[in-house]
Amino acid sequence: MSRKELVLLASRTFALFLTSWALVEVTYLADHLFALFHYLIQRSAFATHDYLSIYYLITTASNTARMLAMFFAAVVFWKCGARVQALFSVQPDHQEQSE
Repeated sequence: MSRKELVLLASRTFALFLTSWALVEVTYLADHLFALFHYLIQRSAFATHDYLSIYYLITTASNTARMLAMFFAAVVFWKCGARVQALFSVQPDHQEQSE
């Protein structure tokens, strides 16, 4: 196997790992949304700040952002562009090439 094929294999393996990790995050999303809507419905009209509804809003938003970032990173690693190849392959120093 050539170095480029090994880099492609490593990149796609990492992309599959990220995809499976993002799919696990999808399963947590239902729990966060259920709790968020429960506490939003239970919130009093006179209370301007409710700790639990804000807490579940933050956890739902961060879970969604983390999930989308992992899906985006998985697509980038699956395509295995020049930057990803540079990340996985060792580049020789310029000083050693000139000698």
